[in-house]
Amino acid sequence: MRESALAVLLAWTLAAQQGLCGKLEKIAQQPSNVLVDYYAYRHISIIHFNVPERTVAVAFKFTAKEEKTGGIGRCTPLNISLYLKSASLPFVCPDGSKVAAKLIEKKKRRRQYSLEMQSDGEQYIIKIEAPSAGDWYAIAFRSWTDPEDGKIKQQGLSASCETIMDAEMFVEMPATTSLVDSEIEYKVQLDETSDTAIVQYLVPDVGLEELSLFLKSSCGEDCNIVVYVTAEDNLADGLLNSTAMSLPFKPYVDNFHFVTLRLLSGNASNVTMQLPMSHQTDIGIDQVTPVVLSRKSFPEFFLFDYEHLLGNDTKPQPFNVTAEALSVLSFEIGRVYDVGGTVTLGFKLIDVEEKYKKNIVLVACVSLGYYTNITSGGGCVRARSLTTADMYVNATEPAYMHVPFPEAGTWYVSLRVFCPEEEKEGAEEKTLNGANINISTSSCSCSRTCLQGDVVCETCDCLPRCPAVRVESIVSSSPCIEGRCGHRGKCMHYMSGGFVFSACYCTGGYRGFDCADNTYVLSTSGILLQLLALTFSNFAFLGSIYVAVKREYFTEAVAYVAVMFFSTFYHACEAGEEVYSMCIMRLSVLQFCDFFNALLAIWVTLVAMASFGPRLTAFCQVAGAIVLAMGAEMDRTALWVFLLPAVTGSALIGLSWGLRCKRKRTIRYPSRPYRTIYFPAGVLLVTLGLVCYAFLQTRRNYYLIHSLWHICVAIGVILLLPKRKYMK
Repeated sequence: MRESALAVLLAWTLAAQQGLCGKLEKIAQQPSNVLVDYYAYRHISIIHFNVPERTVAVAFKFTAKEEKTGGIGRCTPLNISLYLKSASLPFVCPDGSKVAAKLIEKKKRRRQYSLEMQSDGEQYIIKIEAPSAGDWYAIAFRSWTDPEDGKIKQQGLSASCETIMDAEMFVEMPATTSLVDSEIEYKVQLDETSDTAIVQYLVPDVGLEELSLFLKSSCGEDCNIVVYVTAEDNLADGLLNSTAMSLPFKPYVDNFHFVTLRLLSGNASNVTMQLPMSHQTDIGIDQVTPVVLSRKSFPEFFLFDYEHLLGNDTKPQPFNVTAEALSVLSFEIGRVYDVGGTVTLGFKLIDVEEKYKKNIVLVACVSLGYYTNITSGGGCVRARSLTTADMYVNATEPAYMHVPFPEAGTWYVSLRVFCPEEEKEGAEEKTLNGANINISTSSCSCSRTCLQGDVVCETCDCLPRCPAVRVESIVSSSPCIEGRCGHRGKCMHYMSGGFVFSACYCTGGYRGFDCADNTYVLSTSGILLQLLALTFSNFAFLGSIYVAVKREYFTEAVAYVAVMFFSTFYHACEAGEEVYSMCIMRLSVLQFCDFFNALLAIWVTLVAMASFGPRLTAFCQVAGAIVLAMGAEMDRTALWVFLLPAVTGSALIGLSWGLRCKRKRTIRYPSRPYRTIYFPAGVLLVTLGLVCYAFLQTRRNYYLIHSLWHICVAIGVILLLPKRKYMK
């Protein structure tokens, strides 16, 4: 066993090396994909590839780098997360957020490949042997980090960078290809120059049957040949290093199947293969009853239904399901335009006889490409394993399951109904060989454990059979989860890479695919604390207003009143998390007024410190207000908008004070108390506030640091606004 495992490992290593040594040819390139930080699924960037049919191997090469767009400093490489999948978008939750809706398990869907990389310009490769043909989707983003610990960077103080990803696709085509009748035995010759081959079979609907591919090798143990069976997905793989082997697999319904051969070691080999079919369509069940569904499409994105209609009916009709027959529904998901939403599956039992209502259970197994048999124990016989069912429906309420971003292809839902006996409480005590033992009064001990979804049961032959039960079905596609995102989000459509998909825009601190995760939701008291801190800290400007009026700086006092008013109501509007919010006007208007008046307050304070005459002071105040209004509207968070009044005002102070020192022939200007106490203390306090504001803010401590900034600036104004007598 160990030697066999080592041989397989060696074969895979050789295959990987062989595939990367010059046989791959580049056929597609997707340059300049911009990646952003991941906070929700809407932040993904989509990269699309189209893999041609009859491909031996495909390699996807990704390169990410940082491009500087502004600011100070250099760009540092960031962590990048990438996921790759065929037929649809990969569904991921890299932030570990919880989803309240019942989703199909990931392990029951197509495999998705993941790659963790850095934006350092290095090349990263995902290589796949015998890939399925058609659409492949990669999604990429800057790796998720805890937003509570993320620093709030001020624009312009550090390097502004864009993460750019380039993607390329390389394919390896086979040396020979053949379309073969499954009834005949076919021979393929492999050697060092022609070491790959693909044989194509058309497999009809074989019902629940599992097929086996029989292979013979002329070189036996002297050769290692890797074998893959692929349809719309990889169905089976194995290593042929003996004279003969069989490779069982579950075929897709009415689909082409590709057998890929690669000679890993050995000089040459003649491989003979055959795919016999028994033409039996019912294995382990009396019959398969198809339930025909009709598609009804709507003009909006991702909106369509599949309904069971009878004759000329326009309303959906129920259908019968029994314990003896396997009822199978099928529906088609189209390429590209159908995969960006969520498919909802729902079933409801109606007209159930009173004696069965407590115990009847409808079992549903969902699969892609083939329909699944349901065992006597309620388990789903899938392509590679036996699993629990996807849905268990009782008579009391309907059951629903959602498939986000469904893969393109034909989906099947197998249904079977069970009527387990109701277990009686207690047990009978009987005497056996002189000893008292407890014997359960239930005649079928496995009837309950098998239909709870916790235990996989292959057989439970004592389950009593049910009469036919009528079932109503819902098979519908919609954006997000039934077009909604709970009560804490909005369902939106987004576009990336030319592809539209739906995702939730969550509010109030909620997150996740359906905005159900409340990990970062603040308590009511926490929201109130932040709101009070950010608003009441502005009342520190009352001292600035009082000092300005007392010292007869009336224009400056008006600016400080405006700062206090608009900053208070701006934070009252945005910090309340829709719980305590109070918006007296649009948030964008309040934000502009807050930033503009803050800049204006800085400017008029610096002009007052320059101590010009009344005419020149009035000119500077009005001219500055006009320029600052323009700057605040252009980019109110840019560094230059803050530097413009600060640098210009400081230059005016230096010019004014320098001219007065020259005229008085002394460097002792302004007066000593202001020059030695108030001015240094004010500059130190404002500098402390600036450092906290620019470098120490995170989302977790924002309300504390920003409130401290309000207080530092307000007290700094009190210290820096000079008395008239100090400036004579």
